[in-house]
Amino acid sequence: MTDTGDRSPAGRLSAFLATDPRDVGCAGAMEVLHVYVDYVAAGADTARFAGVVAHLRACGPCSDEFDGLLAAVSQDPWPDGPGSAP
Repeated sequence: MTDTGDRSPAGRLSAFLATDPRDVGCAGAMEVLHVYVDYVAAGADTARFAGVVAHLRACGPCSDEFDGLLAAVSQDPWPDGPGSAP
């Protein structure tokens, strides 16, 4: 969703209906989401993923998927060291 700053009902509807031309869509985002997550987790430059960023701003389900993947790769699988694995 493109945020124009207009919080009136008409402005919010207009922002909701606006499509960022860079948006790669669900299929395009899902195709590279794992790579984008790795870039974000590593703190690398994500400028090459502008279409994915645009899509994640507009799509709740894809954004939720991104959040889950990022949380998964950001967690320490063995907080007490590798010897603590079950």
